[in-house]
Amino acid sequence: MDRQPDQQIANMHGTVALPRRNGELVFHDDWERRVFALAVTLCEQGHFRWDEFRKELIASIAARDNSLENTDLSNSGYYVHWLAALEKTLANIGMIPLD
Repeated sequence: MDRQPDQQIANMHGTVALPRRNGELVFHDDWERRVFALAVTLCEQGHFRWDEFRKELIASIAARDNSLENTDLSNSGYYVHWLAALEKTLANIGMIPLD
């Protein structure tokens, strides 16, 4: 059974666009694949709206742009922001504590 991708997720543009090569998602490490799947699954299960997560992802990337440390988003740096956005989103809904 093939699952159809949520177009809201698949078609993100700009700085939050998913890293792709020849149309396929690019992951550099297993943890990136897992955190991606976790975010998508929790959203699909109704724990949060995708727009809530996307807003946090934009904020995380913007904070990087405003800092002296510019992570290369073409490499695994993108998923560092993805993880930060997921943590913030889950904290916002009370699913996890955020220190």
